[in-house]
Amino acid sequence: MTDFKFIDLFAGIGGFRLALESIGGKCVYSSEINDHACKMYEANFNENPYSDITKVDPKELPDFDVLCGGFPCQAFSICGKQKGFIDDTRGTLFFDIVRILQEKKPSAFILENVKNLQVHDKGKTLSVMMDTLNKLGYTVNYKVLNAKDFGVPQNRERIILVGNKKGIYFDFDKIVKNESMPMKEYLDKKGKFEYLNENDYTIIDDKYVKTQSQSGLTFIGYRNKPIRKAGVRPNTEHLSRVHRQINRIYSSNGMHPTIASQEMNGRYFIYDKGKVRKLTINECYRFFGFPENFKKIGKETQLYERIGNSVCVNMIREVGKEVMNQILKEKKELGLNPFEFLEKIYQTAMALNSISKLELSEKQIKNVETIVNYEESNKGVYTALVSSLTYKCLNPSQDVRYHKIELENGYSGRSFDTKYVTPFMKEKRFLGAMKESGWLTRSIEQAHPFNKSFPGKINHADLKSTFLDIFEDVEEKDASAEEYLKGIFYQSIQEKKRKTITIINPVDKESNIPIQDIMDLLKEHFYYKYSTRGASILPVVAFYSIYQCMIKYFDRFKEKQLDELSSHNSCDKSSKETGDIVVRNTKDNSIYEVLEIKLDIVPNKLMVQDAYDKFKDQNSVQRYYILSTKHVTDVTEQEKINEFIKEVYSEHGCQIIINGVFDSLKYYLRLLTNTDEFLKFYTNNLQKNTELDFEHKIAWNRIVEKYNSEK
Repeated sequence: MTDFKFIDLFAGIGGFRLALESIGGKCVYSSEINDHACKMYEANFNENPYSDITKVDPKELPDFDVLCGGFPCQAFSICGKQKGFIDDTRGTLFFDIVRILQEKKPSAFILENVKNLQVHDKGKTLSVMMDTLNKLGYTVNYKVLNAKDFGVPQNRERIILVGNKKGIYFDFDKIVKNESMPMKEYLDKKGKFEYLNENDYTIIDDKYVKTQSQSGLTFIGYRNKPIRKAGVRPNTEHLSRVHRQINRIYSSNGMHPTIASQEMNGRYFIYDKGKVRKLTINECYRFFGFPENFKKIGKETQLYERIGNSVCVNMIREVGKEVMNQILKEKKELGLNPFEFLEKIYQTAMALNSISKLELSEKQIKNVETIVNYEESNKGVYTALVSSLTYKCLNPSQDVRYHKIELENGYSGRSFDTKYVTPFMKEKRFLGAMKESGWLTRSIEQAHPFNKSFPGKINHADLKSTFLDIFEDVEEKDASAEEYLKGIFYQSIQEKKRKTITIINPVDKESNIPIQDIMDLLKEHFYYKYSTRGASILPVVAFYSIYQCMIKYFDRFKEKQLDELSSHNSCDKSSKETGDIVVRNTKDNSIYEVLEIKLDIVPNKLMVQDAYDKFKDQNSVQRYYILSTKHVTDVTEQEKINEFIKEVYSEHGCQIIINGVFDSLKYYLRLLTNTDEFLKFYTNNLQKNTELDFEHKIAWNRIVEKYNSEK
């Protein structure tokens, strides 16, 4: 197959179309909703792509081979609000892609998004997307590619997802790269340049000028604008990280930073031929691989925004070539490579509705469950077993207990794992996926076969015995390595689904839940029977949610702002925080009010003294709250505390206030007009807090479900 048909979704100004038409593709449908983008698209391709993808009936689309789309990234980007699928207008557009794939079933798709997609919501967003595409029967691979590796001088990292219906594992390593020359080679030789006055910028000393090895950026100076001062050490003002991106100046001898859609005024300044100037519109488009004759119409601000939202044409072209070579062309040899074998096993596991459907005995199923129970906490053991079983399936004559070359009749389990198994598991978002290889774990990397006398120290005796039992079962009792592998994948998929949790918001209509009910929900959540530690952060999250409400409406918090929640896993001294929750004056960033929250710890004088030590040198602090679920019952200790609080007020002026957690929560809730807003904040904060264990989130879901069912 030399020619192919494709559709161009979220088409923008046609970056995908330029790339794929240049290699023989034919665009049979385009969709874009931005008016200015549609006008530019029409000027260059003689058709107006205007349509709302959310209202398109897939059945009315023409047949095509490849679906393409750089779907809107604002819902996932670091620069955006990171709402993900919660964002009704952008995040859910991914599911419109799914609707079309489900109906039209094209051979392949190419999707592009921001690099941050792979870590958004601790990787759960990408996991949901990958699982959704897998369920449609697509084998999906992804990789972060950089535009500078494809002949344009821009450090622009984007994640590319390639899927196909043929079960082919797309090999990104086969994509031909062409490393870019410095941006000076791509600049306009003449024209009307917008130079900065020499008084408006500072060029740093040559001794500080370095080209960053990964990005290729050469930071050389900055505009004389306000810079970030908080936390900046003396004499480090030359470092680029203290300057806002739009104030930084980069040398034309290096790469250019990512050109973003948010920067509509084109404030990208470069140092070239001894002067500082803005990039021209033509240079920006050239840095994306757009041809010189590409028609640019509209206001300058619109043109900068359009290109910042586009894709690197050169990069998509090379991806498209490999989609043709690896997927669209008919293959003469259909033998499975390790990636394709793993994909086949994975798809089989995805289609199962019960592990009992596999040819595994009750004991073998129990072995599988034990391995997966420890998947996340003992990744090395899990990975070593999966890669060993995979190798056994592909090389039946090899005794995989002998996992090192130096063992007689051995093989290199680590090399096989590093090249095939771990990359596959990382792409599928397995909880047991390691960074490089399971054999990097000391307990596994030993020159001793995996038999009953294996000396490696593996935490949990039942895990070690099960691990070695499976090897014995396969090698001495002819158990099926493939059935074991399917079972492990099935259980892992179920476990991943269980831990990819969406927090339930108890408010489903516009009416207030009684304050007493809220208090009961919170108490139950704080004191739920958890098997893991970390519940002490829950009262902190609750008070932070309360303060998010109060700071919006209360007069005493005018011109005040909340700090982001600091780490609860480290002490205040090591995290350099004054307390758990900090309110600052917006004018000078000084601390105004602090809360320190304790779960089941009785306050004492020493605790109050420690608190004072944290803020005594900061005369802006007006109130310091120490709130605990336990009250002071010792009368003598209470008197000591009261006396010390008076001394602090006389000496410093700050009021130290000690109170109960639940008393304070109830009081603050009574001050709020709409307590539903607090619950929305609390739910959202639970969802996004990276220090909470999934168990704490599941507990809240169960508590809320129980409450809703009893209402």
